[in-house]
Amino acid sequence: MNIIETIVADGNEIFRHGLSSILRDHGAFNICSEVDNGALVLTAYESVKPKLCILSFSMPEMEGIIIAKKIIDKDPNANILLMADNTDQRTLNEFLDSGAYGLIQKSAHRFELIDAAQKVANGERFLGKQFSRMMTEEYKRLARKKKRPDPIKSITKREREVLSLLTEGFTSSEIADKLYISPRTVEKHRTNLLKKLDLKNTAALVRFAMENEHTLL
Repeated sequence: MNIIETIVADGNEIFRHGLSSILRDHGAFNICSEVDNGALVLTAYESVKPKLCILSFSMPEMEGIIIAKKIIDKDPNANILLMADNTDQRTLNEFLDSGAYGLIQKSAHRFELIDAAQKVANGERFLGKQFSRMMTEEYKRLARKKKRPDPIKSITKREREVLSLLTEGFTSSEIADKLYISPRTVEKHRTNLLKKLDLKNTAALVRFAMENEHTLL
């Protein structure tokens, strides 16, 4: 069995030692350095040149995500596994932008930790269960959005005329006079526009029209 030289970096002593103990007990990892300060991780990495570097997102002096980017800038082949307290979209986005290979929650089960550490050490990508679900949901959301027809294309010529006059500040009665239709018909067009564009009121409708002026013409 090839021993994986590993750096473990976290500001909490109990968590850091517990993490190191889990890896040591597995037998495949040699913890060559434990670091409690973000500013010291770069020095430790340069000195040890580990096969694997496990970093917490939150670190004293320098954030783990910043450290990861600095390491990868110097060593594009660095195998970095990030551990996060939060499972939100911002954390996921920062990880995806960092170039690190793996991301798991600090609350992950030890078996997930071992699996992530081994795969990242071998240059494979790894996303913890919660983050993987988030990626799946985001993919589904984007797929639905892509399939959804452009609401602007569903707006009729008459609705565009009503919308244009609303933008100019005309009332329903004034629009009715200009278009030779009844105020009730104007209100019906306005209601249809709100529904098609998923907007709540006339102010939002006017704002939408102004922001999409060139598309609506």
